[in-house]
Amino acid sequence: MCEYCVQHGAGRRWYLNARNLSKELATSDLVRDFAVPYFSRSSALGPDGFSSRQERAARPIRPGEKEAVFNRYRSYLHHQVITTEEVVQILGLSSNQTEDHERSVVRFPCICRHTSIGKEKVLHCFGIAFTHLYTRRFPYYLGGRHEYLSPDEAVEIITKMAEDERVVHAVSAVGVPYAGMICNCDMDVCHPYLHRVRLGIPEPFHKGHYVTSVDEHRCTGCGACEEACPFGAIVVSPTIGAASVDADSCYGCGICGRICPEGALRLQEGERKSGF
Repeated sequence: MCEYCVQHGAGRRWYLNARNLSKELATSDLVRDFAVPYFSRSSALGPDGFSSRQERAARPIRPGEKEAVFNRYRSYLHHQVITTEEVVQILGLSSNQTEDHERSVVRFPCICRHTSIGKEKVLHCFGIAFTHLYTRRFPYYLGGRHEYLSPDEAVEIITKMAEDERVVHAVSAVGVPYAGMICNCDMDVCHPYLHRVRLGIPEPFHKGHYVTSVDEHRCTGCGACEEACPFGAIVVSPTIGAASVDADSCYGCGICGRICPEGALRLQEGERKSGF
């Protein structure tokens, strides 16, 4: 298990420990002291002037940037990759309602897409339980474009999203260990991932608990998985006519398995003890 699971999981993955999604923790001073300033920050409106992930990742590193980003992220867990099935489990645990709102999930436009490409692409992320704090962030950008949901409604949306979009799901601890945010990431613009790639530090964007494996007897070498993998972890070998996975590059998102027409790829438990 990863270090967060050891510290906060009570024998399970930290984001599937019911206490880490409880109303008690969501309304605690620990979470509110973190969330109020965090969700009150301003952010610039896109587009950012870049046309691709490669251009964003190739930006020069400013003096002191690596240290500043490391220190900002080290105090809380920002983005750990999870599967669609794990998102459903988290939403099922988030049924505790707060005193502030009737519903325990809020859907809102992704801030990474907002600052990178403006309003061109509308995909959404979820805040859980203390939902009124999310609506305070970027009020000019939200513009009322947030929506309160029940966990069942959110599950329906996330299931449809997994079928239609190649997004990477990630959970964040909004005040460790509260699992307060689920992002549905477009890897071309995801700020935490780009920080990791540019600066060479894992803190902003952590790998999940799974690694993809390939059944070579079922794989036809069509290349759909290689094209779809957002992390460049899959290569189709012309020699054997089948896909292979670089386990060190795999983040365990499950996109390749969802799009494989032969069902030749599946997720297996991976070792994420340190460094994520």
